[in-house]
Amino acid sequence: MQTLDSGVEIHDVSWASLGTDRVSAWLVVPPGDGPFAGVVYLHGSETDRDDFLDEAVAMAQGGAASIVMDAPFARTGSSRKAFLLNFGLAERERDMTAQTVVDARRAYDVLLERGDVDPERLGFVGHSWGASLGVVLAAVDERPAALVIITARPSWTGFLEAETEGWVRSAHERVGDEDWQQYLALMAPLDAMAEVDNVDASRLYLQYGTADDVVPEDVSAQLIDAAQGAKSDLYPAPHALNADATADRVGWLVDRLELSPIGADVLDEVGLPDQPSSF
Repeated sequence: MQTLDSGVEIHDVSWASLGTDRVSAWLVVPPGDGPFAGVVYLHGSETDRDDFLDEAVAMAQGGAASIVMDAPFARTGSSRKAFLLNFGLAERERDMTAQTVVDARRAYDVLLERGDVDPERLGFVGHSWGASLGVVLAAVDERPAALVIITARPSWTGFLEAETEGWVRSAHERVGDEDWQQYLALMAPLDAMAEVDNVDASRLYLQYGTADDVVPEDVSAQLIDAAQGAKSDLYPAPHALNADATADRVGWLVDRLELSPIGADVLDEVGLPDQPSSF
């Protein structure tokens, strides 16, 4: 355990996943006795649990206990599942992706088992790959009342179908059309667009960048248009967005989860997604 000068505690925790696997995560706990709000963070496809640790520490200073979890492909040791972009092993990637949603649901159980987290004040923050799964999570779990969806790709399989050049074309040719079509069919139910109609969109806050070369404006508009009733904001920023987006989502969560105000000096210590934490 690490205790910061602010009194915030950072614990290295894990819980059971599929089979003998375990989910690795940071548990960030505010000072005091609670009751606290509870937030689960899920990173993108190229990072790990360190990605949102600094933001979780900032949220703790407003009274939120957070779990910042590793996706299966970001764990260490025997629990690591390197199944992303395995177009010829579609069932493995589908199962890993679906298991991540189960692991996130279990993260709320872990928070609530503490006894000092208010079950009526639960939130979620995800970036990119993790944000897309946040929409799926919202469709199957009503407990998180406020979910921030940061630069989510509306449809991974839709992107693969529409993109016919570059690495996508090479991957398609490498695995062959039969495996490619099977991959698309098995992964499509885990797209954000496949589940957004099953979500009370008032629970969602969508954040996108107008300079995002991963999810361009015409693509992000698909999810914004589909999530009628959701809050949404666009920023003149790339895929990781900017400090204004960080301040906006923290402010929204402070309001929705009834947290204490979080000062600008605290937010100054928060980096952007896809950047290493300072802790």
